[in-house]
Amino acid sequence: MCAAPGGKASYIGALMRNSGILVANDANKDRARAIIANTHRLGLTNIIVTNLDGRQFSEHMGGFDRCLVDAPCSGTGVIAKDPAVKSSKDDKDIQRCFTAQRQLLLN
Repeated sequence: MCAAPGGKASYIGALMRNSGILVANDANKDRARAIIANTHRLGLTNIIVTNLDGRQFSEHMGGFDRCLVDAPCSGTGVIAKDPAVKSSKDDKDIQRCFTAQRQLLLN
């Protein structure tokens, strides 16, 4: 879930040597298209790209051996590189990220 632009999915797909099936999902249609473009560019044929809300993913798909969630984050980890991040975030932003992360993990 939250797979765009597909770097991690492409790496895992390559490690699988185009065997098995890997599902890469992103809720944003344009970002899902980026995953498709990258998998085609890399010649990966074992990746299925979906465009679903990760919070309701289990209602549409199920039965996975493993799940990698690259959940949306607050961006506060880059404060050392970009101090403006600190002043652009408030408690509501952090709570919104926490809620989204929790919903994705509990799905």
